[in-house]
Amino acid sequence: MKPPAAEPRRAVVTGGAGFIGSHLVEELLRRDARVTVIDDLSSGRADNLSAVRDRVDLEQLDLAREDPRPVLAGADAVFHLAGYADIPRSVHEPRRDFEKNALATLNLLEAVREAAPGARVLFASSAAVYGVGSERPLREDDPPAPAAPYGVSKMAAERYVEVYARLYGLRTASLRLFPVYGPRLRAHVVYDLMGKVRDDPDELRIEGDGTQVRDFVHVSGAVEAFLTVADRAPLRGETYNVASGEPVTIRDLAAMICERMGARPRFVYSGAVASGVSQKWAADTDRLRALGYQPPLPLAEGLRGTVEWFRKEG
Repeated sequence: MKPPAAEPRRAVVTGGAGFIGSHLVEELLRRDARVTVIDDLSSGRADNLSAVRDRVDLEQLDLAREDPRPVLAGADAVFHLAGYADIPRSVHEPRRDFEKNALATLNLLEAVREAAPGARVLFASSAAVYGVGSERPLREDDPPAPAAPYGVSKMAAERYVEVYARLYGLRTASLRLFPVYGPRLRAHVVYDLMGKVRDDPDELRIEGDGTQVRDFVHVSGAVEAFLTVADRAPLRGETYNVASGEPVTIRDLAAMICERMGARPRFVYSGAVASGVSQKWAADTDRLRALGYQPPLPLAEGLRGTVEWFRKEG
């Protein structure tokens, strides 16, 4: 195994005021890095950084339209988590999705090439590049088949990340995140289910038929994946699946959440799934595990902590 590289001394986190980004910022600070956050605050929340606000520089920039080069100078690691992260909305707003994901990534790579060519660049991609999924665990070398504009824009961004490594010598990698959950999550299935149980503990409406499969990863596991890849990967533009290896149906996930919230609602199924939403996402994570990665929290434990946070602040 390749020995760990030095911890980042100066890191830039785009989307650092977001759900995953704010957790990554906190962990980088725990590792004594100097951290600059780039976020246009269109979806990120400044209060996600309230515990560390006096220890980070926050630059409010739109990467699709503004030049980040002055912010990048001197960085030795760039974690690119900014973007548009809504599959159903991308169906209705494909141009905005493209600008926030593909165009913003291209602009950032160009800026890194000019201002910080030696920096490690880690891009937050998505399992959405696989499209409708498969009956077997998805591997990084499976052909991409995006089912929505969101997956297309993430795939395009991945290609830029790979090409900038091959043509220009940047040290890059893409992390295909399967659904991430945990404290500060204020969207998507885990948060939606918790909100529905809180609002109506007697009846829980579930989108689809409940058999959709997802391979959730706790936000601490996503953060650990970024840092493991930054420290140990070859960084030649390659991709890594990030998941827990515990695929679960939405019906069973709902039951786990209800148990932790002390509720026993009747489940009602819509029978319909939004356009572009995949049926089965389960990940083969052998490539990431070969770097020494281990998800820090199993699903049962991660959900318990997420429910506790939701009761206080959700």
